[in-house]
Amino acid sequence: MKHIAQSLKVFWRSERLIRQNDLRLATQKILFLALAGLVVVFGLVMLSLSVFFALVPHLGQAKAAFTVGGADIIIAAILVFYAKAIKPAQEVKMVREVRDMAINDIEEELARTGSELAALRDDVRKFIRNPIDTLLPAAMGPILGAVVKGVGSSKKHAEKPDS
Repeated sequence: MKHIAQSLKVFWRSERLIRQNDLRLATQKILFLALAGLVVVFGLVMLSLSVFFALVPHLGQAKAAFTVGGADIIIAAILVFYAKAIKPAQEVKMVREVRDMAINDIEEELARTGSELAALRDDVRKFIRNPIDTLLPAAMGPILGAVVKGVGSSKKHAEKPDS
């Protein structure tokens, strides 16, 4: 049981570390996505307007708006792909392996405990059905020892003359 408790502690700690790291990564990704959104909404509005007004004399209003809109979408896509490319740290892999080992230890210990309980259940059933057959092999040695001692002491009393 002590081994199960230790494995559960290791599992709990490693699972907590993994969840903390996942939360940290999700927070970073959200921050970068929010930054991408801010860039798209605020910064590119001004840049888009300035580029639009610069391109209108050369391309006309429709082509200038299309060019500026396409550039905005490309910049936003680059930021989104960068946010999705953030990977967990190397130590998280090790922590996951430790967690998996703890889970395997717990499973093995529970399986061992289950087989021990099944054997105990069978022994109890056997004892309830026929207690003499169960107790007799264990009691045979002491009973035979007592009989041999009794026979030996009765021989000594028989050989001893009463005075």
